[in-house]
Amino acid sequence: MLKKALYLIPVTLGNNSPELVLPASVFNILQQLDEFIVENVRSARRFLRKAGFDKDFDKITFRVLDKHTSVETVSTFIESVKTGKPVGLLSEAGVPCIADPGAEIVKYCHFNSIEVVPLVGPSSIILGLMASGFNGQNFAFHGYLPIDKSKLKQKIKELEANILKNDQTQIFIETPYRNNKLIGFLTGVCQKSLKLCIAAELTTEHEFIRTKPIHEWKNDQPDLHKKPAIFLLYK
Repeated sequence: MLKKALYLIPVTLGNNSPELVLPASVFNILQQLDEFIVENVRSARRFLRKAGFDKDFDKITFRVLDKHTSVETVSTFIESVKTGKPVGLLSEAGVPCIADPGAEIVKYCHFNSIEVVPLVGPSSIILGLMASGFNGQNFAFHGYLPIDKSKLKQKIKELEANILKNDQTQIFIETPYRNNKLIGFLTGVCQKSLKLCIAAELTTEHEFIRTKPIHEWKNDQPDLHKKPAIFLLYK
């Protein structure tokens, strides 16, 4: 029987079988839950079924936590845990609370002395860093970079300064349909001495991971349109 806690449930990064990337302990815990905090109910149900969850969804409680959820609403999501019930928190992909709104509910749990249990699963940030060959002792994740070209150029120059001054790997993401445009921009703006790692569709059969100097990407740009990817810059 599960203890009273908020369980942070990892989700696959792509449309692959959960058993290929998640440990057995995750499936065991899932089967004992009947209440979930999710970013999207439809995709959460789809993942749960692929993970072997066989309970009747009509008897399962789903609470939506996304960028539109108010702070006041978030505070009500832990009422079940307060009464002794275990609850699961799912992200859309990867691990909860990393580039994900789940951090708000975790914060409320800590403020209310509720235990938080993180479960092992795939994180594109960590997997990309592991496979990049870059500095894994000192790194920074910046999320999405600005869309405006002038602001984007300014941000990239800031990242370059962090690399050279602090010996720090710079990690960021982009909306999948703008991946190709971002790669083209990076090759035109970044210092040629820097290296870029592109890690796309991680943990899937179409996984792509390459680290090359900026100038080499310019003439060998992959087509990553609508493919989930993470980008890493280093010297």
